[in-house]
Amino acid sequence: VVRLQVSFFTFIYSMLSSTLASSKRRLQAEHSSLIDSALNKQSVRSQALEEARARRAREKEAASAQRAASHERLLHEEEQLFLTREKGGGVLFSSELRVTALACASLHDSGASKNIRRRADKILLPSSAKAELENQPGFVKGSPSFAITANGKTTHAGLLGFGAPDQQIGLPPSILENLNIDDADVGKIQGVQVHVQYVRLPKGQSAKFQPVQAGFEERVSGGDVEAALQTELLTRCTLTAGDTLHVPSSEGTTLTVRVVGAEPESAVQVVDVDLEAIVLPSEEAEAAMEAARRREAALEEARRAFEAAHPPPPSKPAPAKMQAATPESDEQQAPQPSAEERRRAALEALEKRR
Repeated sequence: VVRLQVSFFTFIYSMLSSTLASSKRRLQAEHSSLIDSALNKQSVRSQALEEARARRAREKEAASAQRAASHERLLHEEEQLFLTREKGGGVLFSSELRVTALACASLHDSGASKNIRRRADKILLPSSAKAELENQPGFVKGSPSFAITANGKTTHAGLLGFGAPDQQIGLPPSILENLNIDDADVGKIQGVQVHVQYVRLPKGQSAKFQPVQAGFEERVSGGDVEAALQTELLTRCTLTAGDTLHVPSSEGTTLTVRVVGAEPESAVQVVDVDLEAIVLPSEEAEAAMEAARRREAALEEARRAFEAAHPPPPSKPAPAKMQAATPESDEQQAPQPSAEERRRAALEALEKRR
């Protein structure tokens, strides 16, 4: 009985021990799972907090950059406004206008009917610009000047009047040419946007002109270059570096002249001024001189290459004894060219062929 009791209690103890061990392992696993879950939740919360901090930092940086860009834009606009007002002598006028064939035709008719001599570079503005300009005390009614910009080019013009339709501008052929706008095709003129800005130009002191065609002085009408340029300038109010002029020739055609530069600034006013005209060599003459220089450089290079490939033979020592030359032997024996003379003759032949 004792043995059975001991066996029974031993069995009960082993069962209890096994149950307790399994419960302990289950509790430990649950505890570990809870700890892992808590750590995962903490990691997720930390990651979310980091992402939120990074997002707030990015938003703050973006807002700061936006404020800085807005501030820079405002500074740039204020600077441009100041420069525009300064160029206009206190007058602020800057507008985007459309070039139309109707406005250009109105400009031509108006200039021809009024018999205005200096109308080659005068523009026609809309009536809305008149009130905007005349309401500013610094506006000069006598001979106002405007900077016209289109196609990456800028030229200057005077004012013919305010008869153009609203939001439109009339440009003469010379201004269209200087802005690279083809006036031969009405469709290409129609709707071209140009930027117009009121400016005050200094009176011109000197200007440099470069003809395109060679023989400009001989081909110009009347043979007087200064008089021909003066006649052309009398049809204009302004002069801008990069402009193109057309001077009549003695052949009944026109000669093209580029404005290379002007003093005291690159754009000047030419009304009631004594302008010094400096005429440079033509573009064709400069191209011919450059081609001649390149040919000379090529010949010199070929000569050096030939000399390097055909060096002169070494000089032979004079013989110890030489027979006295007699008149009979000189007459009988013809002189033979030396190696140096033959080399020079070959070089000359090579240059002639080139």
